[in-house]
Amino acid sequence: MKHEVIDHRIGKLLGSTGTAAGYFLMIFGIIGTFLYNWTGSFLIVAGMFMAFTYEGTKIDVELKRIKNYTSLFGLINSGKWHPLSHFKRFSIYKSKRSYTTYSRANVPLTLKDSDIRLILLDETGSFKITINRYNSFDEARKEMNELIKKLDLTELREWVR
Repeated sequence: MKHEVIDHRIGKLLGSTGTAAGYFLMIFGIIGTFLYNWTGSFLIVAGMFMAFTYEGTKIDVELKRIKNYTSLFGLINSGKWHPLSHFKRFSIYKSKRSYTTYSRANVPLTLKDSDIRLILLDETGSFKITINRYNSFDEARKEMNELIKKLDLTELREWVR
């Protein structure tokens, strides 16, 4: 019998700009491979890394452990499992990220991204694992309450800054 593992895909490793650059590298690599020689395959591999690598979190419900991972090329998950007993509180906060690229004329293009994140913190607050991203605080709080019930985490509480 297979036990339940909750898998949350948090986001691309290099953001939307890096992902778009990865797709362009793959296209140019394919063109270079067909027109010139096999050295274009290096561009294909680099583009696949940039376009398909993402970050996520897995929660093993049966064994009560959590894993923050990076999925290399979208296929190979690398990360370490941590017992949920190591964490003492939840936190919900607003995350703001920006990605800046420059055109050939040195004109900056900044893409801004904002979302709500639910994280687990240890006793000191120095080690944290992001569980998932949400559009609103209510969604994050609902997921937090569901996790507390599903994982029987009665000793965990929400940390208010």
